[in-house]
Formats: sequence, structure tokens, C-alpha cells
Amino acid sequence: MSAAVFPLPLAAFQDRLLLTDAVFDLPEQVAISGTGGGEILSARVGPDLWTGEMIFGRILAEELRAQKALVNLVRNGGSFMIADPKRRFPLADPGGLILGGALPVIGALDAGDARMIGLAGLPAGYALSTGDLLAFEYLSSPARFALHEVSNGPVVADGAGATALFEVRPHLRPGAVPGAAVALRSPACKAIVVPGSVQPGRARATVTDGLALRWLQTLR
Repeated sequence: MSAAVFPLPLAAFQDRLLLTDAVFDLPEQVAISGTGGGEILSARVGPDLWTGEMIFGRILAEELRAQKALVNLVRNGGSFMIADPKRRFPLADPGGLILGGALPVIGALDAGDARMIGLAGLPAGYALSTGDLLAFEYLSSPARFALHEVSNGPVVADGAGATALFEVRPHLRPGAVPGAAVALRSPACKAIVVPGSVQPGRARATVTDGLALRWLQTLR
């Protein structure tokens, strides 16, 4: 077999893990300070990046080797794709059946407002709800993976399969272009394991409890 190629796709990593819970978050990247007059000042300290935690269930001894090997494969800087297990599909299309064989793309962008995006190539009347996720690749060498959350749904495609501009978080980064393919099924971002975050768990007879790790989105 050939060596692993990073980032590992969902099917090669996340979908093979015996997870019982997961945290998927987009924390603020803001520092605040106060003045003598009681004013609160804020300043951005970094890019908005998705982060979270993978929490494993009780693992049998015969399963543990493979689970730890998968974790070890990526814990020294190897990257992988990760999707929110609770948001694999749009809320109004929980199995992706309405989307069918449609191939959505970025339809429009607002050059003056990096919060706004429009989609095209959707089935007529297709709906996105507040909190739905969408993903796409942008730039090259290396390709980068954008993951965005719909901020102001519902967003409904017109008869031609196009939506009006709508707001997403985090803001769109330079490199997004109309025509780029958009994933609404299992939208994912590229991530790495946070160094030092792996909890190996505690073995008891034939089972191990407590295996967990934290991860952080990477843009490269």
C-alpha cells in the first residue's frame, strides 16, 4: 500500500473513528482591555478558525490498536479533513436527497463585503437554513479549504437554482471565486491535532476509556 497522503479525507480518518461525542466551534479571535474611564476596547488577534474536540467511546482491546494508530498518523503535524457530525447536511435536506445530482457552485460575491456569498447550480426552491454549513476549495499550491456557516437564513434558490447574496461566518478569504464547486453534503475543513492535546485513555481489563484529542483548522 502507498503512504498516507495529507490531508486525509473523511473516509480515511474521521469516519473510521469510534467517536461518541464531538465539539465543533468557531471561537472569537478578539482580545479586550479596559481604559481608566471604563471603556472596553477590543482588537482582533488572529484569523477565525474552526476548532473542536474528538471524544472516543469505550474501546475494546481489539479495536484500540487501529484507533490509536489512526490518531498517531496525524498527531505529528499530519492534516485531515473534518466535518461537524451534527451538520453533515442542510437542515431542510437531512439526507441530501433533495440536492440529488445537483452541482452547486459559488454564483456571486460582493467585492466590497467579504461576509456575502451567493450560490448557483441548486435545485429550484432549495433552502439553506441559519446554521447550515458549506465548503469549497480556493487558491492552489497548496489548495485551501473554506468552511462557512450560514448566518441569516432561510436562503432559497430561485427557479434557475441561484440564491441572492447571504451572509456567512467566518468572512470569506481572498481567493474565493465564482464558479468554484461548493459542498453541502459533509462540508469539511482541513485540520491538525493540537500538539499535546491527545489523551491516551485509561485501560481497564479489555476496554479503554477516555481517549480524546483537540483539533484546529489550518489554512495551509
